[in-house]
Amino acid sequence: MTDNKYDLEDLVVAAADSKPADFESVFDDIITGRIRAAVEDKKVQIAQQLYNYKPGEFTPEPEGETSEEPVDGEETA
Repeated sequence: MTDNKYDLEDLVVAAADSKPADFESVFDDIITGRIRAAVEDKKVQIAQQLYNYKPGEFTPEPEGETSEEPVDGEETA
């Protein structure tokens, strides 16, 4: 799944052994791997949406119309 050289167990061991440099290295490796995986998943999701588009799936709001309530002191048109 990921190509991290560390796992959460290594993070706990570094914390328990009071090794801040090791903890930082392990933490950075784990987080980088998770972020990389999340970005890759998002890329796949966006690509699927682009290439599997079917007319009628997206319905933008008409221009000029909003569903916002007027703020006190503002007049409605």
